[in-house]
Amino acid sequence: MQESYARQYALLEGEHWWFRARRLILRDLLARLDWPPQPKILEIGVGPGHNLLEIYPSDARLEGVEPDPALASLAAARSPMPVFNASIDQLPPGIQEESYDGVTMFDVLEHIPDDARALQIVNRKLKPGGRIALSVPAYMWLWGQQDIVNQHCRRYTLTELRQKLDAAHFSIEHITYFNTFLFLPIAIVRLIARHRSQIYAAEGDFAYVRKPSNAVLFNLSVRNVFSCDT
Repeated sequence: MQESYARQYALLEGEHWWFRARRLILRDLLARLDWPPQPKILEIGVGPGHNLLEIYPSDARLEGVEPDPALASLAAARSPMPVFNASIDQLPPGIQEESYDGVTMFDVLEHIPDDARALQIVNRKLKPGGRIALSVPAYMWLWGQQDIVNQHCRRYTLTELRQKLDAAHFSIEHITYFNTFLFLPIAIVRLIARHRSQIYAAEGDFAYVRKPSNAVLFNLSVRNVFSCDT
């Protein structure tokens, strides 16, 4: 991501409704999976490390990878788990083949130019029967300033993501869109911003959400996801 935006990222991930709601959703998702006792899980793209402390099974043996040096240092300082400053194509030797029960990548794959190769690398790190859990942004037609400041390479549809997972020899257990309740207002904001004559703030979509609306959007996002849960 852009350096000026990266400096704000640790604060945003701790307080912003989107990150807080996403952690609750991901924690629920991971809790549903049939993990072995004390699963060994690698998170690629830990950012400032909030996920490592909040979303995984309590007995999980966690490791993290983060390519941004400042964010990797922050994650390592706040977490007892090992965090490596590395990218997926230059992982440290300690991250060995067929050694993880799970690998997670939450809003990471869209940053990687060769996402197909990244998925193949992940597959090789998993034990037989290991699983990947990931999230990505949806729909290229929603491309906006948020994607630019985050230095995204693409956005996905379910079909495209399914095809890339299939090509990397994953068997898909569950794949879905989420946060659909807020899809329409998010789409409207993106489309209006695209046609404005001036460029909106460098922080992207986060410029539109300030403290008065933070709690409201958090509650709407979480309530919608869990009320639709079956």
